[in-house]
Amino acid sequence: MIRSVLTAACLAVLSAAHAQEDPAASFPDELILLPEDVQREAQAGDFDAETAEVPTGMTPAQEAWYRAQMAFVGEDWYLARRYAETAAVSGITDAAALAGLMARDGRGGEADMAAAAGWFRRAAEQDHPVALFQLGLLARLGDDSLDLGEPRRWFERAARAGHIDAMVAYALALKASSVPQDGQSARRWAERAAQQGSAEGMYQLAQMLDAGDGGERDAEGARIWYERAADANLAEGAFQAGMMWADGEGGEQDDAEARRWLRIAAESNYPPAQGQYGLMLYQGRGGEADAALAAHWFGQGARGGDAESQFLYAFVLAQGDGIEQDLEAAYRWVVAAGADALGAPVHNRDRDRLQAALERALPLEVQARVREAGAGD
Repeated sequence: MIRSVLTAACLAVLSAAHAQEDPAASFPDELILLPEDVQREAQAGDFDAETAEVPTGMTPAQEAWYRAQMAFVGEDWYLARRYAETAAVSGITDAAALAGLMARDGRGGEADMAAAAGWFRRAAEQDHPVALFQLGLLARLGDDSLDLGEPRRWFERAARAGHIDAMVAYALALKASSVPQDGQSARRWAERAAQQGSAEGMYQLAQMLDAGDGGERDAEGARIWYERAADANLAEGAFQAGMMWADGEGGEQDDAEARRWLRIAAESNYPPAQGQYGLMLYQGRGGEADAALAAHWFGQGARGGDAESQFLYAFVLAQGDGIEQDLEAAYRWVVAAGADALGAPVHNRDRDRLQAALERALPLEVQARVREAGAGD
């Protein structure tokens, strides 16, 4: 079964690495309150945010915030930061959140984490969800000088304030807890994020259902949520859905459906899926066998750092199957396959046997040269 090719330990490493990824740092769309026509003009650089007309009846604080937004959309970072800070001091919480983001990212001035935390704290006093979430991310950096404590409390407050990414972060913090009841809460928060359209929430919920974290294992539910995550453009979801279809977990077994999902993940440049899609092509599962195309996908996954793909690429290079035989290149890749992307040893008897066979075939000086140079074509 294809899913068994990846060991449980390897899957756990992939899941852990994925869970630690921070959401992309970007300006939250929910802070932009300008009319669309003003946004378009600002983006086109048609006016100066400092001298442009603003709607009548605004207080000085409201005007500063309006100009901050125009400047930000127009990418005048210095002016945007200055106006955002002015509005923030006057009590506009959205402006404080923007000032914190700009201080964090070094836009309009030097990056300053302490200042960012200060602006976020100001907005957090009013339970501003973006600011609360950003404080959680800053706390996760582990900088004691910021005096933020554990990130979990910030993620919880942001999640309860309705921030979807914070719901996922809070779910993961609960999942890591040793308290049994926290596992149940983790599943509920992941489901809440998933139900609100978060692709990461869908994936994490599927992971919990698949592993039985926080309740009974639900393979059928896991497969459904993996597919929904895939439909939301998450390659890892498509990969896991394909593996479950291949093994008949969570429903019927269907190689053609497995191959379809794995292809989606492979074409999304997800290295583990590239190797497994190549394996289906090589074995002719779910469609016609194609050794040359399989070798191509093994190579893609190998260069992406997936140990299983590296072993499979080494195998076809050694055999000359679908690709020109090259024992030296095969040896480079089989050696690389001895550790996963995080540097942990990979225990694979087939890999060990292939490496031993290649070492019998290659001169010692070639082996030494390969080990000194490292992996690659």
